[in-house]
Amino acid sequence: MSSTNPTNDQILGALEGSGFLFEQEVATTLESYGFHVETSWPYLDPDTKKSREIDLRAIKNYLQDENNKLQVFVELLVECKDSRSPLVFFERRKNKRELEASSPKEYIFPKKTYRQILSENSYREVPAFVHLDLAPTHYYFQDSNKTTQFTKIVRKGSNWVANHDGIYDSLFLPMAKVLETRIKSIPKTHRPGEWCTVWLYFPVVVVRDHLISLSGNSENHELIPKGRISFVRNLDSDSLQGSYLVDFVTSEYLERYLDKDVGVFAKAVSDLASSSPSLLRGENA
Repeated sequence: MSSTNPTNDQILGALEGSGFLFEQEVATTLESYGFHVETSWPYLDPDTKKSREIDLRAIKNYLQDENNKLQVFVELLVECKDSRSPLVFFERRKNKRELEASSPKEYIFPKKTYRQILSENSYREVPAFVHLDLAPTHYYFQDSNKTTQFTKIVRKGSNWVANHDGIYDSLFLPMAKVLETRIKSIPKTHRPGEWCTVWLYFPVVVVRDHLISLSGNSENHELIPKGRISFVRNLDSDSLQGSYLVDFVTSEYLERYLDKDVGVFAKAVSDLASSSPSLLRGENA
């Protein structure tokens, strides 16, 4: 007579198939790097006005300057996708404008813009990211290539097909929405003498493996396995305006991502804040 209850192996197989175990695995890695991790973090969808969730929200304090009342936080907004279907991203060379430093909205500084004098009677407002010359320390701005679109390779009958139906709505849009929710929660101004905070947000989708790029720069198409692919897309809707950057990272590459990509940039910002606190606070600028 067969048991009506599943075996332990069957329970573990069901949990693994659901993605819960993969999510816990990613959370453990983040915690090992000093992040405080919250699971199933809720946010308000700006379009539907309904409560949604992302898998993980992870925060780490990189600088806590008591004397200058200045702090730097890194916050990862994470979705975990334990799918065996390869994700393929199409790459092209960045154009001249894209190679120049822009103003990524993912990084929030106490002073949004700085005045750059053009002549005795004229000036322009320069975004903080550009004025502080942070592009040389950021992984995306050091890459000469960009990704223009991506697709999922799935089985259909006996064949494999490229399927992009709903892929942006399910993977990219939620990351942009939760980012906007977090940005809007930050106080827009601070009074003299109060604490100032630099917020560095990283929307990231962690996949098990099979992250692939396909270069469109030559006649010879080559599929290249990647550990991280950064995807920038411009959105224009009632709730989402401008360009958004989302990192796609494999679980194998995740530690290097935290150390060499996120970590290097966060350290550069923290070092600048330590050496020039008045500049980061926006005083006399």
